[in-house]
Amino acid sequence: MLKRLLAAASLVAALAAPALAAEFTAEQLEGLAARIESFDAAMQASDMSEVMDVVPPKVLDQIAAKFNVTTEQLIEATQQQMDQVLKDVNIVSFGMDLEAAEFLETADGTPYALIPTETVIDMGEAGGKQKASSSTLGLLDEDTWYLVRVEDAQQVAILKEVYPAFADVEFPTGSMEPVTE
Repeated sequence: MLKRLLAAASLVAALAAPALAAEFTAEQLEGLAARIESFDAAMQASDMSEVMDVVPPKVLDQIAAKFNVTTEQLIEATQQQMDQVLKDVNIVSFGMDLEAAEFLETADGTPYALIPTETVIDMGEAGGKQKASSSTLGLLDEDTWYLVRVEDAQQVAILKEVYPAFADVEFPTGSMEPVTE
């Protein structure tokens, strides 16, 4: 009976490992808050080079390699695409709720944060206002925080390629709904 109890406890611990809370120092949490603040400012200014600065370099390099361009060319092309999109779409609001974030770790102990994120866009007569609710991955790579959209399946696939610790992590899906005033 004791062996079965120990085996069951071990199984529960193994299954729960990816969902265990991670602990961060006050300095690390301040770094995450500063990173979110700089990202928010870049989003409001539609500055894609600054927005792309929060994406892990390993992810950017992998995306660039897939398109056979340099990372700099990728950032420039993204800025051009965003400029084009923003001609027809207005970002009404954007925010990450750090106070509601979940601090977790992968099965191998890699710490990360899932930060609730909300974006409201106005697509004018073509689509009105829409609210996107999602989570943003806060990834601490060495001493630097990076932010990754996890509702985009392609981006998650690339993330898991370059950060194998996340291979078994299931990220929450996002949602989009019309805003009625």
